[in-house]
Amino acid sequence: MSSDRHIPLDGITNLRDLGGFATADGGTTRWGSVYRADALHKLTGAGLLRFRELGVRSVFDLRGDVERDAFPNPVDSVHVPIAGRPAGATPPRRDGEIALEDGERMLRDTYVGILEHSTAGIATILAAIASGGELPALFHCHGGKDRTGVVAAVLLCALGVSRADVLDDYEATRRYRTINEQQDSYASMLANGMSPEAAAGALGTPRWAMEAVLDAIDERFGGIDAYLAEVVGLPAETIERLRATLVEHPDSD
Repeated sequence: MSSDRHIPLDGITNLRDLGGFATADGGTTRWGSVYRADALHKLTGAGLLRFRELGVRSVFDLRGDVERDAFPNPVDSVHVPIAGRPAGATPPRRDGEIALEDGERMLRDTYVGILEHSTAGIATILAAIASGGELPALFHCHGGKDRTGVVAAVLLCALGVSRADVLDDYEATRRYRTINEQQDSYASMLANGMSPEAAAGALGTPRWAMEAVLDAIDERFGGIDAYLAEVVGLPAETIERLRATLVEHPDSD
């Protein structure tokens, strides 16, 4: 993975280009086409100016209504809420989760839940990207790790990026979003009844939690093509166009 993938901007720490990944068909994901990020409302004035220089044409905000109302985006965005539970379900309190492993299991359950409960949002994002007219595109949540991480994993799998690279991309968040950048999330988890140890687990990037997503795609849904077609509901031509749009090959013009 190239260190050039990370783009430092004033105010946010986890903006990354999803270009430069090798694909199974001998290609490479296109640079400057799709970005993943943490919360854009934290951009400073200087950071926002630099952000605009990227030329991003479409922003997909994966946060929920409460987050968006409290911290609106400084740029126009499409609201595509991503969640690991059914719409309208009451978030459970986490009083019983006291160990680091409890927090990591919460991540695993949320990530796998997104595959089932956020198919409409995943379809919206991938179809828009496949059209090509929305590029460069960016999707983000609060920390750019969990909801953003699952959407990025599905997209990279769809493009034929290796399992190892998908997991490395997920884990890269730990380099750019340290505990110092997560104090708001940490305080929220404690207020929701989590112990400090469980909260620390939920704020981490345990590789095995994202591995569970890839295992579910393969074992529960029959592979990425079957998942996209039969669960997400993307037509075959949209999947093909997504790959044609975002993967370049050495012999292409």
